[in-house]
Amino acid sequence: MAAAHPLQAAAAVFTYVLGHAASAAATAALTRRLNQGRVTTEAQFQDAMTKAQEIAMHYPRLRARLDTQAAAEYAAAPDRTFEFGLQALLDGLAHHRMNPAWASSPGCPLAT
Repeated sequence: MAAAHPLQAAAAVFTYVLGHAASAAATAALTRRLNQGRVTTEAQFQDAMTKAQEIAMHYPRLRARLDTQAAAEYAAAPDRTFEFGLQALLDGLAHHRMNPAWASSPGCPLAT
């Protein structure tokens, strides 16, 4: 890695972690705000999902995708998504470090 690359690597990890934390904080804040009303967050979410599915039924390709196992798995979001993403990011950075020829190639995002 060139001199700037360690800083870019640190910034990438920081940005990933910050983004995940900000997303979790925003979700918690929204949940608190929505729960102040008469209807629970879960009820509001179910209502929105029902309306979205009703709209999707008018589009055959979208309807076909919603009826798949992949759509159900995506909606369930795995518990360890953060860990998986961070490990993938770190693996990519390790690949850069271990393969200096690739890290300086035109296709590499860190190439200078």
